[in-house]
Amino acid sequence: MGSRGLPLAWTWLPVLLLGLTWSSHSSLVKVNKGLKVKRGQSAFLQDGDLQFHIPRQKDACKVEVVLNEPITQRVGTLMPQVFDCHYLADEVKYVHNGCPLLKEDDVKLRLYRFTETETYVEVFSLHVDIIEPDCSIIKLGPKLLEVPEFYSLSDAVDGNVLSFHYEKRSSLECTVHMSNYDTHLPAHGQLVTGEPERATVRGDEPESFIHLRQQLENKARAMCKSEDCLKGLKLVKSTKIPCDDFLMMGLRYQHIDPPSPDVDYIAIRLDLKDLRSGSIYQSEQAWIPVRVVGATPNQPPKPSFMSMFILEVDQFILTPLSTATLNSEDEETPQQLLVFNITKPPVDGFITHLSDHTRPISSFTWLDLNDMLIGYQPPNSSHTQRTNYEVELEVHDFFFEKSPSMTVHMSVRNADTNAPRVSWNMGLSLLEGQSRPIMWEQFQIVDNDNINAVRIITVDGLQHGRLTVRGGKGFMFTVNDLKAGVVRYHHDDSDSTKDFIIFRITDGLHQTRHKFPIKILPKDDSPPFLITNMLLEVSEGQLALLRGSTLQASDMDSSDDYILFNITRPPQAGEVMKMPPTGLTGYPVSHFLQKDLSQAMVYYRHLGNEVFDDSFEVVLSDFHDPPNLSEPQVVMVHIEPVPDQPPKEVPGSGRCLVIKETEVVHITRQQLHFVDQESPDSELTFTVTTPPFFTGPHSSPDAGRLFLVDSIPKFSKDSNAPVLRLFTQHAVNFMKVAYMPPVMDIGSYPQYVQFVLSVTNHLGKTVTGICFNITVLPVDNQPPQVITNSLTVDEGGGGWIGPEHLRLSDVDSLEEALQVVLQRDPQHGALQLGGLPLKPGSAFTVHHVKSLKVRYKHDGSETLEDNIEFTATDGTNSVSFILQVKVMPINDEVPVLVAGLKPVLSCAEGQEVVITAEYIYAADADSDNSGLAFLIARQPYHGVVLRSSVVVDRFLQADITAGVISYRHTGG
Repeated sequence: MGSRGLPLAWTWLPVLLLGLTWSSHSSLVKVNKGLKVKRGQSAFLQDGDLQFHIPRQKDACKVEVVLNEPITQRVGTLMPQVFDCHYLADEVKYVHNGCPLLKEDDVKLRLYRFTETETYVEVFSLHVDIIEPDCSIIKLGPKLLEVPEFYSLSDAVDGNVLSFHYEKRSSLECTVHMSNYDTHLPAHGQLVTGEPERATVRGDEPESFIHLRQQLENKARAMCKSEDCLKGLKLVKSTKIPCDDFLMMGLRYQHIDPPSPDVDYIAIRLDLKDLRSGSIYQSEQAWIPVRVVGATPNQPPKPSFMSMFILEVDQFILTPLSTATLNSEDEETPQQLLVFNITKPPVDGFITHLSDHTRPISSFTWLDLNDMLIGYQPPNSSHTQRTNYEVELEVHDFFFEKSPSMTVHMSVRNADTNAPRVSWNMGLSLLEGQSRPIMWEQFQIVDNDNINAVRIITVDGLQHGRLTVRGGKGFMFTVNDLKAGVVRYHHDDSDSTKDFIIFRITDGLHQTRHKFPIKILPKDDSPPFLITNMLLEVSEGQLALLRGSTLQASDMDSSDDYILFNITRPPQAGEVMKMPPTGLTGYPVSHFLQKDLSQAMVYYRHLGNEVFDDSFEVVLSDFHDPPNLSEPQVVMVHIEPVPDQPPKEVPGSGRCLVIKETEVVHITRQQLHFVDQESPDSELTFTVTTPPFFTGPHSSPDAGRLFLVDSIPKFSKDSNAPVLRLFTQHAVNFMKVAYMPPVMDIGSYPQYVQFVLSVTNHLGKTVTGICFNITVLPVDNQPPQVITNSLTVDEGGGGWIGPEHLRLSDVDSLEEALQVVLQRDPQHGALQLGGLPLKPGSAFTVHHVKSLKVRYKHDGSETLEDNIEFTATDGTNSVSFILQVKVMPINDEVPVLVAGLKPVLSCAEGQEVVITAEYIYAADADSDNSGLAFLIARQPYHGVVLRSSVVVDRFLQADITAGVISYRHTGG
């Protein structure tokens, strides 16, 4: 099966159309970039793709799509058939039919340039490159449909064979179309639904016979042309079905026509329809492949050996070709679908289609050949003997395989007659409303014996024009008049596309009749006109879409999409608005295009006043320069009154906010938006029926407040802001209403706040129970709170730092986030965490404190207190603090005499002297020095120790400092 893009061999004759002035100096085509289209989709010609050397203001210029060339537009269609050289965007469109076999296509175009006196014609080709789409609605696979043998059935077409990918919206309707009449696909099968009846099994029958009998039943079922003999199957010829139902209908391919190529196709078209406007939003086509197991690849066509390939032609006479002269055969493609492509045209004369025999063709169908609509126009030159010409052709089948080249020989015999004959007839082409002379180059007559006696008489035709000779009304003229250019056709400026003249040609002795064709190209001289203008009905205060079924226009000469509706008298009780499909806000317009109507973008909006009949006036115009204007047209609108309604919430209003606890935020109409057709926004009053409250348990009654923005000097949290109880929608629209979160910290978790509103219009219609939800997010902006109690330890001992000594809390942080960092070691001890030393910079958590993992160890020094410097942090905020430690001393030290005491006490004989601290004084690190007791281990030999004049054997250090201890010398 051919999958190649086959080059087209087009060779134009030196004189393309005689009788039309031909510019042989340079082409009228300035730019021809061709077109790129995605397979199965469509593409528009843009301004830079195709341009001509014809100024817009100078001459009329038209481009015509040549339709009778089947070797062109093989996998797509260019439309419209006739368009202006200065076409508009989105006006000229190529639609690809989804065929996967070719990567390129060509469109044959005929360019007309009309001046006041001449017509220039040029034929050229627009090349179309077919590329694979990067994004398509229809996706094939992963499963391939397959027929296991001839006459059998494939599996059902389901989501494994193909799938549809598009944005599913309520306003879009997806449908699948199939039609064998339009596409000729499947080429070798048919589409059915249902389950076939299975061959019954008989006990006395061999297993191999069952399969053979099933094959015979499959063949009989495939050859059946009515449902009566399909035995359980139902034939599907054409259908329009929703996309989802298409994949569920159980559609199957039944092979019916061997021999066939090993691949056949099912053609489908998917349309996405906008239900609002009724127009097609997007369309895509695809060929679903079906593999036929056991079949051979597609074979090229072959020349038929029953044809002579010789055509006998009389001089000057247009002679049809028949299948006896030229024919081809193809086992897989029906003959009526074969296409003949002329690869080498004859040197003189040309092959033409009898529907327009004045123009050469480069291809034709077997069907037209069989109907003898293809002919050879011999040259208009005379020869005294027979002349021979050749034309080479190739044949293309339905799947684009081509045959070997074949040659047809045309033998032109000279005619021996004295009757006048038409030797050349190229017809006439002109623009609507123009006139053109019928020149000798367009219409030539020969007569062997007396050309001057020939008279040409008008006997029929001229349905849309008239003929003049030398400027006056005339119906008869001579050959010399033709050569002098004084015979002129005048078109009547009607919207017609063709005309003709039947001439009777006589030399007085012989006569003949001949048809002279006239082609009229339309010009844009007619204004658009309304074809639908229905009463538009809309509910009071509502919007109504202007559908194509309500308002639609047409233009005979230009694209309907670009008909402009100019609103010359606007509606009194409403306005015409354009609503972009992207969801942007609509806006009033004074004009709109018919394309806007088809895309569901034009609405009538009633303003809500008590007027129930309205209208507006439009004048239609096209894009011609100057534009063609219609008469004023009135569009009637009927407004259906509705009972007074309470305010309504605009769809999309959120009625919710998310705010940080440290901020304040405006309430806008994105969050709170009600409308009322009878009341302006300034008369829609909201009442706060329930002030803000926490929806969950919370210790604080302050859940924030609504306030008026103008009531505070600065847009920030202010506890003095007055609480707002009443406000209007107008105030919301202009961002005058705001919400302030609670003044106090909300803690470490988000808090959910709600308040309830009612809204009332100027008539007193009220909507109650309007809940507004607010999520207040915590902000970690508070430092941890620390409470300490001193730790008491014994000298040299230790103690656990527990919750009774160190308590941490944070209003806006979780307890798990709190840490205590050691800043400095204790002066008289050390910290331990879990038995390991804790160094400065290290941290412990609240859990460590609660589980008694933190311990202080005293270093045993004779100190009564110590302190530990910490920092508490929540990860963001921190606070420093000191934990005091009290040390309980232990009496484990020996009293020691202080240094520097006088070793000798001087006393006069028989006298008494006080013993002061200069002589005896001791110190004890863990005892009160005044309580130290001195024991006299040996009394003096020559005196006594007295305390207050009493002999003692012990005394306290306090007695020394009190001066009551003395020594008395007793003699010796």
